[in-house]
Amino acid sequence: MSELTEQRVVLDRDRFDDIFKFVIKAVREGIPEDEIWATVEVMSSDELESSIRESQLEIKKRSARRFRTAREAISWLRS
Repeated sequence: MSELTEQRVVLDRDRFDDIFKFVIKAVREGIPEDEIWATVEVMSSDELESSIRESQLEIKKRSARRFRTAREAISWLRS
């Protein structure tokens, strides 16, 4: 039998409001539940948000590269 673990996340009021508004909008737009939960997980994690911001800065500085498709990435790797 698997044991369930309880996990608590403490959010400041502004972040909670942003997440709540996002969920309401996402449900109205018909976004699938698993995508909503994945986004809420990112929005509630300082570590994940920080990592995303860091990656965006690297892309802007051109020390990292963004590809539109896997095929484009593979083509670039082979060049």
